[in-house]
Amino acid sequence: MPPGWKEYGSGSGRCSGYPVHQCVPGELLSRVPIADLPAALADPRAEERHDAGAVRHLVGWKTRSRQKRDVARLPEPLRARLLAHACRSGDSDKQGRAERWLATSRT
Repeated sequence: MPPGWKEYGSGSGRCSGYPVHQCVPGELLSRVPIADLPAALADPRAEERHDAGAVRHLVGWKTRSRQKRDVARLPEPLRARLLAHACRSGDSDKQGRAERWLATSRT
């Protein structure tokens, strides 16, 4: 698992803002090549909180230098899984962001 997944998924509140203790995991995740993220989430040790961290990281405000391109490169089944996670969260901000970023291919 990339450093930071579990910690980033432990956050609460809006994806556009986060507690200051998440700055370090966020910075680490921004440096992980996008191709490594699907592999990490396919790991049998991946839990619901890892999906939560992935959603927060991928749909949050300016989390990656090439965020639009990176999200568009995610495999469709993973995008659907993360979107479903966001929809189950009950957080309208997270759900709205996930629908904009993950529901359709963004190129």
